[in-house]
Amino acid sequence: MARPSRSQFTERLQQLTDRLRSDMAENILKPGDYLPSEVELGQTFQLSKESVRKALDTLVSEGYIVKVRRVGNRVVGVPAAVRGAEREQTPAGASAAAAGDGSMPAASRKEPAEVTAAASVVLRLAYYAPLEDEAKLSSMVASFEQENPGLRVHLMPTPFPHDYAEHGMADVFTVSAWDALKLKERDPELAIIGKAPDTEAAHPLLRAAFEDAEGNSKAAPFLFSPIVLCYNREHFRTNGLEEPCGDWTWYTLLKTARILARRSDIWGFAAHIQSLNRWLVFLLQNGFRFSADEGKRTSEDPALWESLRIARDLIHQQGRPQPLWAESDSDIERWFVEGKVSMIMTTYFGLNRLIGTELDYGVAPLPSLRTSDTLLLVTGLAVSSGARQPAEAQKLVRFLCGERSQLQIRRRTLSLPAHPAALALHAGLEGNRPGREEESGSMWSRCKLYGDLRLGVGVLEAIREELKSYWSRLEDEVEASERLDSLLR
Repeated sequence: MARPSRSQFTERLQQLTDRLRSDMAENILKPGDYLPSEVELGQTFQLSKESVRKALDTLVSEGYIVKVRRVGNRVVGVPAAVRGAEREQTPAGASAAAAGDGSMPAASRKEPAEVTAAASVVLRLAYYAPLEDEAKLSSMVASFEQENPGLRVHLMPTPFPHDYAEHGMADVFTVSAWDALKLKERDPELAIIGKAPDTEAAHPLLRAAFEDAEGNSKAAPFLFSPIVLCYNREHFRTNGLEEPCGDWTWYTLLKTARILARRSDIWGFAAHIQSLNRWLVFLLQNGFRFSADEGKRTSEDPALWESLRIARDLIHQQGRPQPLWAESDSDIERWFVEGKVSMIMTTYFGLNRLIGTELDYGVAPLPSLRTSDTLLLVTGLAVSSGARQPAEAQKLVRFLCGERSQLQIRRRTLSLPAHPAALALHAGLEGNRPGREEESGSMWSRCKLYGDLRLGVGVLEAIREELKSYWSRLEDEVEASERLDSLLR
């Protein structure tokens, strides 16, 4: 896009502020509503993110909106000082003039009354943005709206759906097992979540991820994935190696990774070890549990250090001249797609990157230590306790967790749906699927949740930060143990 002239820039900035003021004056954007994201506004009015922020700062100073940390910009309304002047304007003319060539994003603003006369109820759904690829969420929501012409769903992608619920701006929100554990530490009763909707059968372990202190499941399981091993079948065939199977140990994997590195000059194995969804697996497999027993230093438990040692060996002992570090799981998955890595530690959510490729790949259970346990990741749908229309919100959750929607997830993505009938489907699946994988029914006995480690999320995050020096070989186990001890007392 060509750089706008100063006059064009000024005009676009004015169009943005005028349009937002007009929509608030006409009550299209009502007090308590949230503005579209800065990215959406920038795309609509052809402005940079910094320019959009400048315009929004103007509206904040004028009293039209307030900024809510990690959530967005909330409408206050037309300030009393200018309300009289706003009434003198012609709403239709002002709105049309301010709109220019752009129109506000439909999914992020309220439509005029004449457009939404048939939609008597608007449900606000805050969700993790990756769910668009992992579940084709907007497509399912469109089907829900078609079947329920009196209902409309306002989609709000965000990294922090529970924050939206806490601020009273979401009727339904997605919640991960990790975020549920965080919320439960702050409030064992999970009061932020309203009555759990009745959904069709899901495995008890999926429901357990969202239980409150009384053992009541507060969210409906939507998607899940164990941590698994994904491998390039062509690399194994080319090098005359047997594919990974259920009796592999991590030492088997490390030996195989060295062979692949030596013969093909590639990385045999890669994982974003620092991720809480990766290194915790080694603790679970070694039977390690954090203990509060007096006189026992958890930081000196041999099971802890055996677990952490194998994680470090996987980084440094593959026969490569330097370790492989990644910023995120996405880096690992991208390198796998590019053929630079033969085996990765990943999830079925991450495997959605492969659905449009021609890569010949397989999925196997993780190699084992003392046990073959794996970490179970679950995403649920919850109705906010502050939902404006709780019955309709529950209806949306039941639809998304129902068999028909869950079958769509199974057919169109590699994510694992919570509904057992959808999970069992093997015919008519779209895209590039694993050439070999484990039957889903055999995984449950190995699946563990974060809570099985018996330690708070804040401490786990702090331990992860302390271990970065150990994994980088900047300190030994004695030094790392001393620093961990202060966290585990």
